[in-house]
Amino acid sequence: MGNYTESECSARLTTLLAPRTGNLAEELTLELSEYFHMSIDDIRARLAGATESFTAEWKEHVPDGSDERAVTRFYNESKTELFDLANWHSHDAIHYRALMCADIAQERGCREYLDYGSGIGADALVFASAGCRVTLADVSEPLLAFAKWRCERRGYAVETVDLKTSRPPRGRFDAVVCFDVLEHIHRPLRTLWGIHQSMCPGALLFMHAPFGPDPDRPMHVVHEDVVTPRMRTVGFNWRGDLERQFPEWLWHPKVYQSFNVSFADRLAYRVYDEWLKGGTGEWLARAYRRLRPNRYAIE
Repeated sequence: MGNYTESECSARLTTLLAPRTGNLAEELTLELSEYFHMSIDDIRARLAGATESFTAEWKEHVPDGSDERAVTRFYNESKTELFDLANWHSHDAIHYRALMCADIAQERGCREYLDYGSGIGADALVFASAGCRVTLADVSEPLLAFAKWRCERRGYAVETVDLKTSRPPRGRFDAVVCFDVLEHIHRPLRTLWGIHQSMCPGALLFMHAPFGPDPDRPMHVVHEDVVTPRMRTVGFNWRGDLERQFPEWLWHPKVYQSFNVSFADRLAYRVYDEWLKGGTGEWLARAYRRLRPNRYAIE
């Protein structure tokens, strides 16, 4: 798995997502034309400069990025986000990550897949082709509708969750993708709690969240990574062994495995991870393991 070359990944993804045209950009242009009942030329005009248009639309409609309601409303009403995402998925090699994530999930027998922040459904199509039952979750009704249409026209039945009003089912999913979402959400840690509640013990979370200011992406409203230091507190163990299955050249996601965590363990993880790493923390961790020997170890 980790030996795939970039050209091999490109060929795999093109076969999956562009069966008619053999070109990701042309396939998405064709799909958008069919979905919106617009000419190919009109779609190409919408795609040209879509990223700049999306940024300009944000600046016009969200003068205050700390206004959570305004941000949610923007994503639900945006006229340009779908085209911006189509451009991104047409050319960026980062999306090859979905292939490896689906391979890992398939090897481990995962069947129920949640795409949290599903966008235009490209990653969902990869997991559906690997035999997973797909649930799409997003705050944007236009994106959910387009992603659902893309999946169903290929014969994949999917469920959808409008995150403005609903939550994913509890304890259901054994594979979850959350790519490039948490930096857009004002309370990413709370979102991560909700994702954990939707997963069964031992499920895999594939996560990428490029926190930090980005002048080209003012819609990145969270700049500090408040998530990574607290993953065990939420109930996720890092799986570095699975991350090593990604090719070195690929900007790959972090991989975590969910586990049930009690209140006492949650408190212990938080204290250790945030304040006590070092000699004192190691001594307390060993004492804690002796007191609660059947729990996941603090390491």
